[in-house]
Amino acid sequence: MRAARLAAAVLPLLGLGALWATSERTYNTGTEWLVPVRGYDPRDYLRGHYVEFSYDWPGEEDLSDIALSALCLEGEAPNIARVRWLQEDEACDHPLRADLSGVYSWDALMRGRLYVGQDRALALEEELRNRDQRGIVTIRQREDGSFTPIAIRFRPLTPAEQAERDAQDQPPTMPPAIMDAP
Repeated sequence: MRAARLAAAVLPLLGLGALWATSERTYNTGTEWLVPVRGYDPRDYLRGHYVEFSYDWPGEEDLSDIALSALCLEGEAPNIARVRWLQEDEACDHPLRADLSGVYSWDALMRGRLYVGQDRALALEEELRNRDQRGIVTIRQREDGSFTPIAIRFRPLTPAEQAERDAQDQPPTMPPAIMDAP
């Protein structure tokens, strides 16, 4: 009788421990990639301590109009040379698939969010406001194509990125007015 009570108390704890170990192993397994991001949204107090952003995938001009379910990462980890839209049944060494059950569903390949602790949140908000640096998110891609953003860091803008930013800041120029001849 005593052994049955002990087993009844220990077995659920062992099960929880096994679930935790499996979850921890899954989270820490995979290939890490560095992805540039744009369009930061500092912590949203209604959603908790998350930083939301848009991925700026290299090599694709505009993926925003496509309902993406998978991308193919090309390059050598951790650096992505380019991405391309992955067609169904197409071969790819590093597929990345949208988590359709997640926060962003079909938009998960375009938008991401990263949990930040309260101690890092204020410093991160300050870095996000600095327009002279570029945000880089580290994602961990697993063999099944699922991925998780795990960290964010910043680096100074390259001269090409500075030129692009400055060009976007310039007001559009108007063509000279056509004068009507008398």
